[in-house]
Amino acid sequence: MKSILVILLAAACAFSQVVVSVDESVSKNKDKNVFLAIGASALLPGMGEMYLGEESLVKPFLWTDLALWVTTFSAYVIGERYINSAHSYAVRHAGLNTSSKDVSLLNTVGDYRSRSGVAGQNSSPDMDEDYNQAMLRSGKGVNDEFDESIQWDWGSSDNPETSEHIDEFKSRMRHYRISRIVFQASVGALVLNRVISMLDAIRVYRKTSSKSLSENIEFMPEFYEDGSGLLMNVKF
Repeated sequence: MKSILVILLAAACAFSQVVVSVDESVSKNKDKNVFLAIGASALLPGMGEMYLGEESLVKPFLWTDLALWVTTFSAYVIGERYINSAHSYAVRHAGLNTSSKDVSLLNTVGDYRSRSGVAGQNSSPDMDEDYNQAMLRSGKGVNDEFDESIQWDWGSSDNPETSEHIDEFKSRMRHYRISRIVFQASVGALVLNRVISMLDAIRVYRKTSSKSLSENIEFMPEFYEDGSGLLMNVKF
């Protein structure tokens, strides 16, 4: 039985040709530095992929990064305009007497009509219309958060015009907060885009830097036209 197997094996070797093809894509980046690819993606998403020869992935990362930079810059500029506009509006209509554009201060200016008594107070004032009174009721000092020199007064809530003023101020501050949320989200997305590109560069490197043959084996038997032997294509 063993003799028959040896004879069959010898015949197969004599009358057949084995063609082994190597998938070059699995080792095209074997001489490249994975840390350089990761660093390039961290600096500018898509550059790591370009370094590794995966150019089809470059444009999506670049365009995404460009759009995020535009969004981040626009949100920051718009936010600065809203905070400046809100401060100027409070100076003009509430007599705010400080150049400080501290967000906490401006939010407080929108929460209370006055720092030390509303001019032309209405007959039934809101308990929280006056900042100083609200602080005293809560057990805090009137100057704990802001210097006593800082004053503002939107006027009585009985006056529709003053109510419109404070509502407009609150609207500008609300738009400022929205712009800041967009700005922070855009910054986070910029970081995330880089992390994804870095991970993708690692994936590409692992896929294309192997020095071993591919594990894909394909057997395709073919006979020569003259019938003299068998052609076997084996792809790893």
